[in-house]
Amino acid sequence: MEKGVIMGCCSPNYRKIVNEDEDKVNEKGKESIPLFVKIISAVIIIGGLMIAFLI
Repeated sequence: MEKGVIMGCCSPNYRKIVNEDEDKVNEKGKESIPLFVKIISAVIIIGGLMIAFLI
């Protein structure tokens, strides 16, 4: 069996492979959206809603 290929929950190495995959995902870290992008997105959405309700 290749490393990273999950054969199913009945495989004897299933838990080990799942734990290794979880560790790989956790190592990458959390990629978050920068604050200024969130603020700009919120302004655009709020502005769009205001325009939609005022027209």
